[in-house]
Amino acid sequence: MRDCVLLLCVVAVAMIAAGCTQPSPPQPPQTTLTISPTIPVQTLITTVPTPISQASVSENTITIKNFAFTPQTMTVKAGSIVRWENKDSSPHRIVFIDKDSQDTILDSSVLSSTQAWSQKFDKPGTYPYYCKIHPEMTGTVIVV
Repeated sequence: MRDCVLLLCVVAVAMIAAGCTQPSPPQPPQTTLTISPTIPVQTLITTVPTPISQASVSENTITIKNFAFTPQTMTVKAGSIVRWENKDSSPHRIVFIDKDSQDTILDSSVLSSTQAWSQKFDKPGTYPYYCKIHPEMTGTVIVV
């Protein structure tokens, strides 16, 4: 009987020790975000859509309503900030296109209803854009 108790104690100690020495679960790999030092011609003013009430005020405001940009074409001076306000009940996403009608990196991300996005235009030129969600919606910013 004494041998059984001793054997049970040894087994219990071995089980406890085995439970304490199990390796910790593997940690997920750390990811590093690398940002390219190349800066596009335009500099983003707001990188994340903001509520209209919190967005900076701009006299150059384009309203998104009834699935249209109003005004559809806006002419501004170099260095101006243009602001888009989504007053539609649907989300919209402003994407600028290049001379070959290809999407550029200049992208508002999705603007929910009541969100705004701003963009500064430093260089003269014509900047066509459209809604990525509703491609029939188009507009142009002309910088002089």
